[in-house]
Amino acid sequence: MSSRKMERNKNITMKTKSKNLDSCYLLTTKHNIFDVANQIITAKENGSSVIIPHVCNNINLFGAGFAKAIADKYPIVKENFHMLSIKAKLGYTQFVEAKKESTYGHKIIFANMIAQNGIKSHKNIRPLNYAALVYCMNNVKSYIQEFKKADGNRIEIHCPKFGSGLAGGDWKFISELIKDLWYESKNIYIYSL
Repeated sequence: MSSRKMERNKNITMKTKSKNLDSCYLLTTKHNIFDVANQIITAKENGSSVIIPHVCNNINLFGAGFAKAIADKYPIVKENFHMLSIKAKLGYTQFVEAKKESTYGHKIIFANMIAQNGIKSHKNIRPLNYAALVYCMNNVKSYIQEFKKADGNRIEIHCPKFGSGLAGGDWKFISELIKDLWYESKNIYIYSL
């Protein structure tokens, strides 16, 4: 992490219990992802846009786990998810701009990654579909590349340990996917909620 980045994030990283895993992402345990995203898009120096990818199911439910927290804070994300209807197929990623900072133009964008087949139950202990997750993560990577070209602003990834909660996935494996697929992003912050 560059010294400029550390200076901008000193309020975030200095007060948190975190560890740097292979310099690919920073795992943080003490901060609210939404508060941090708002701080970043409003920062006068070294601010940037923030993309928040998370896993969604393919049965139009958006009311539990991290999705519930999103719906409470940014109802527009849930509303857009419900408008997907038949497009909510495994491997599809919906990008929703939830907030735009007026002074600097930085944005908070949610990536609803449809990678969960149904919900967790005794018959469906791992509804996370890894193939769909990889496809969605590649969609996020492509979106970030296009965003940088079109918008000219920086963008950071801030996300929960997606796919490992209600979706039943293995976080160790998912973290390896992050290293493999998003290694170019360099600005990745994972929140252990």
